Amino acid sequence: MTVQDFMRLPSSRRESLAVGPGRLTQIQYDTAIKTAQQLPQLSVEKAFFKVTGERYITPSSLVQLVLKARIIPPGTPAASIPAVDSKDLDDPDPKEGDLDALHGRGKNDVSAKEAQPPLAHAPYFARDHSPRWHVFLADAKQGKIAVPPFTFSTFDNGPLFDGEGKPTFKMQTLRMQFGAPPQPGRYTFVMWVVSDSYVGMDVKMDVVLVVEDAEKAEGWESEEEISEPEDGQYTVFLHISPVDCVSSVLCFSNTRLVVWNGLLTGASRFDRWTDECAEEWWGGGEEEGEGEEGGG
Repeated sequence: MTVQDFMRLPSSRRESLAVGPGRLTQIQYDTAIKTAQQLPQLSVEKAFFKVTGERYITPSSLVQLVLKARIIPPGTPAASIPAVDSKDLDDPDPKEGDLDALHGRGKNDVSAKEAQPPLAHAPYFARDHSPRWHVFLADAKQGKIAVPPFTFSTFDNGPLFDGEGKPTFKMQTLRMQFGAPPQPGRYTFVMWVVSDSYVGMDVKMDVVLVVEDAEKAEGWESEEEISEPEDGQYTVFLHISPVDCVSSVLCFSNTRLVVWNGLLTGASRFDRWTDECAEEWWGGGEEEGEGEEGGG
């Protein structure tokens, strides 16, 4: 009988099996139950593949396997486990230009939210050990590992337990990156999440990676519509030439289209574009011999 099987039994049944002459004392039993209720058993709620900023996964693209999981210790009563919020299972892409988010860094100190699980209960181990999880993808048909293990020892949404040692059930996000297969198709893998500290806490799940033809992704991108700005608002497109380091900016509203060429150092002024900026740079679009709207 594993710890998980033992903790699934009713509390009265557990105590009758463990406490008694030649077995555990009541104090030993209470200590064992308290320890078991803090074991960091990882429960995977959702696993999916994605490419940041893209709707489809194309051949040889950089794919992320995203795991949404919670720490649910063995023996946790089902009534005390909160339902999963569907919003917690989403994984929105970072905003365009947010390099910190793209590289997995927060704008503030993210270490305050990161959390480590309790040290492994290993009283005869030579030193303290922090539990780790190894996530990898296997090809069941060939009996081989398709994607080598990624190792995780911390979680991004702490704390995992409150001050009384009870689980917080916060949703955690684990990511691993790898290159997609070079050919389109459906690829079925077996995902393993293996604990290096506790027996019987491994997770095994079938996952399917769908790789689309690159032409399908290109067709979707060509269908994207650009919303027309409201009157008085401008949309700026900055193109940087790698040859002469000259930028070309197209700025348009409902009433005028202006093209400006200048050095790259001047482009820094386009981060906040308003009518006042247009007046400053182009004099409101008026040129000699043209009307009030610039005459086109």
